[in-house]
Amino acid sequence: MKTMRLAAVLACTTVPVLAALPVGRGELSFGATAMATYDTNINGTHDGTEDYYGTLTPRARYERKAGQIEVDASLALAILRFADQTRFNADNLAADLTFRLREDPTQKLSGAVTAGYHETSEVNPDLNERIRAKTTTFSGLGTLVTGPRTRFGLDASSTDVTRSTASDQKLMHGELRFDYEGFLDDTSLRLAYDRDSTSTSGGNFRGVDLDQTANQLMLSLARPLYRDVLGRFGVGYRVLDRSAAETGTGQTRLSGTVVMASIEGPFLPPRYFPKIKSRLAFSYENAAAPGVNDTGTKNLAGNLSLVWQARETTVISLLAERSQRLTADDLTVVSTTARLRLEQNLRYNLTGSLSAGYDWETFRGVGRSDRRKSGEAGLSYHFARTWDASAVGRVESTSSTQVRSAFNRQLVSLTLGHQF
Repeated sequence: MKTMRLAAVLACTTVPVLAALPVGRGELSFGATAMATYDTNINGTHDGTEDYYGTLTPRARYERKAGQIEVDASLALAILRFADQTRFNADNLAADLTFRLREDPTQKLSGAVTAGYHETSEVNPDLNERIRAKTTTFSGLGTLVTGPRTRFGLDASSTDVTRSTASDQKLMHGELRFDYEGFLDDTSLRLAYDRDSTSTSGGNFRGVDLDQTANQLMLSLARPLYRDVLGRFGVGYRVLDRSAAETGTGQTRLSGTVVMASIEGPFLPPRYFPKIKSRLAFSYENAAAPGVNDTGTKNLAGNLSLVWQARETTVISLLAERSQRLTADDLTVVSTTARLRLEQNLRYNLTGSLSAGYDWETFRGVGRSDRRKSGEAGLSYHFARTWDASAVGRVESTSSTQVRSAFNRQLVSLTLGHQF
């Protein structure tokens, strides 16, 4: 019976409705994707339940590449249905809209404005439960060229997340910067002012709302070290004001010097490694939004990537990353991640992949540490010009200092997609 229900979901997707339509100076296109999944642990916890579920996602997209302002808009609805655990059924809406000034080297002004709304229903590994969330985002960026070497830039963004459990969170960021380029052998100078604001509903173990405002002023220099490798060093000052109840110390202000250093670019010379693309970046920084009981300890952050074109049809990649983030229950997490992936073109329209990963996450203020091993194998097939199919199998094993957070999970997914 479960198999028949999932097969019905897949069958519903194969009915074409409309073809791409010219609208104004753009084009409106339609598509749909159906996915059937078997999940041995739909809650992501040590005593999780297995189930089958299907997802049907019709979508529409509008693109306009003509005129001074380009438009990209999309709308999708993910209809999620479980065979047994029907309380997790959901209809998740996703909408995105972008307005962008057309790229023109003769224009002094460039920029874009983006808005998005996304509903999700998925396992949150920090909470070890399946939760629903609604995320609204706005962002804007602009650059004004004021001379051969000078330019001003302005970035602003807002993220508002409402969850069925844990904390609702609102994060706002703004940056105003001035760049002076092309002096002392292509050295660049940047003066930047950043302001961050974080507020939450207090769904954390202390039961207090996060209420933070951070102001930062930084001066940095960047210059090529060799070929395409760029080195950057910056010094600044940061002041973070927060509520006294967020930490056990009752401290309301964190201030001090901020030091940033990074190397970006292909650190393996292409001359000696012609088939390998490499990139390295690192910095030493505070968490942008420290969680409860986080007194603002600095940490090393950055990423390293290697992409090796072993053969014309074979690509091997390695990614290592260390970062800090704020969890759904207002904790700071320091994450260390490593990924190894192999992609192989088996035919002109058939691709296989294998990947393995390791994640180590340390939760500040609660004495929790998780270590997750994962592996994935997949096949993707493109056929009949507008059809795609894929099969993916994934295994996860998480050990943790908290019993609830230690679990195993296996997923198998079959996907069929059509672009009308």
